[in-house]
Amino acid sequence: MKLLPLICLLCLATATARTADLASFVELPEGFIIGGHSKTGWLNSEAAGKSLKTGVRYRLFGLSGEAGTITADKAMPDPDVCPDVWMHEITPETDKPLIGVSAPWEPAPRKAKQTDTSQPVYIKAAADFLAAQGIARPVVKITQILRVDLEGDGEDEVLLSATHYPDKQGGMVTSASAGNYSFVLLRRVVGGKLHTSLVEGEFYPTPKEFNAPNRYEVTGLLDLDGDGKLEIIVHSKYYEGAATSVWQLGKRGLKRVLEIGCGA
Repeated sequence: MKLLPLICLLCLATATARTADLASFVELPEGFIIGGHSKTGWLNSEAAGKSLKTGVRYRLFGLSGEAGTITADKAMPDPDVCPDVWMHEITPETDKPLIGVSAPWEPAPRKAKQTDTSQPVYIKAAADFLAAQGIARPVVKITQILRVDLEGDGEDEVLLSATHYPDKQGGMVTSASAGNYSFVLLRRVVGGKLHTSLVEGEFYPTPKEFNAPNRYEVTGLLDLDGDGKLEIIVHSKYYEGAATSVWQLGKRGLKRVLEIGCGA
């Protein structure tokens, strides 16, 4: 009889450990579950959603830092909206674009610095990259410059986002003009040399009609797998939908490890 409480305690400890093994990530304000991470690796939205229970507590993060907490209701898909993307109902509701993380480790061990987007060195870097994509004499419109130590090695990387589309329809356009673009670049030093890599983007040397071009921006720089390194979270949107992707920087460069999308 004396062994029963000990056995129960062991069961409780095992259940708690299994819960702690799963980290999950949610995008606000929509409540879309981006995915998760466990001992088996990355989990897509459906796999993470099926493993979650009511009452998950998320810490909220934006590029400026931590922004509070929410509690999530049971996860489920919405068959009438995006059946492949699982969702949470959250309390309290928010209209701010944030990333919620439920993880046993610290998701934000280092904070990004948002810097001046008019710096000549980055304007030239963006212009050179656009020229390489076939856009002659580009109009450079940088929207983000973020400096952050992604790998925890004491050396900062730079993420540069830029977008140039016609300014109409609340920023959402259905067609692209010649010279339009939207992209996110990663600039880092490798072997003593500066390398520039495309994270995500679209480029239009010639016009495209009714192609629903996307706008890309970085919405989070967080450790989503507990290895101390930061993943890059990129949000894209077009006039009838949006998507979010998670990118991991490794020895072979960038790798997309999670992605969700919802739209027409």
